[in-house]
Amino acid sequence: MPQIQRRQPRQARALATRDAIFEAAARILEEGGEAALTTNAIAARAGVSVGTLYEYFADKQAILVAIAKRENEKVRARLATEGPELSPARLAIRAQIEILADRPATRRAALKAILAAESVESLDREARLTGRLIQQPGGGGALDAFVMTRATLGVIRAAVLESSPYLQDPRLEDALVRLVERYAGVDA
Repeated sequence: MPQIQRRQPRQARALATRDAIFEAAARILEEGGEAALTTNAIAARAGVSVGTLYEYFADKQAILVAIAKRENEKVRARLATEGPELSPARLAIRAQIEILADRPATRRAALKAILAAESVESLDREARLTGRLIQQPGGGGALDAFVMTRATLGVIRAAVLESSPYLQDPRLEDALVRLVERYAGVDA
């Protein structure tokens, strides 16, 4: 698997540089689409040199993967504080739906980058993490977890890649929760 981020920022200035690179990439994608996204354009928009950009990231794909991973972590952390009134399955599904929800072009490009750059093992690790949350108490074993996880992630990924309007529809989350609960035999 290629290295996502070359230099790990620790100081405030380095973190600000990385964040400026992320924001520049997202704005370029939202305004001009994937064709407009180049490392030169990102560096210029972020106000850094291309050399500085390359100190942090190998290429634009690495930037997109890092954006998605950071956003995924932020969404999961935020949803983890939403309280026990939401089922783990709903939280896991909501987290996947909400990643970069306000930036559809960035989300689509980041998903493509992850699918292209990540190893099968890495994608499986992410799916298993989601699967642990989706799996209902007392519900099936590894096969059931595999089916439920891949079904929900597959629907969400297809919606992202197809720019489906359902991503903005709260009924998508409800439908996926019903799918998981009914598969697991939970009364909805």
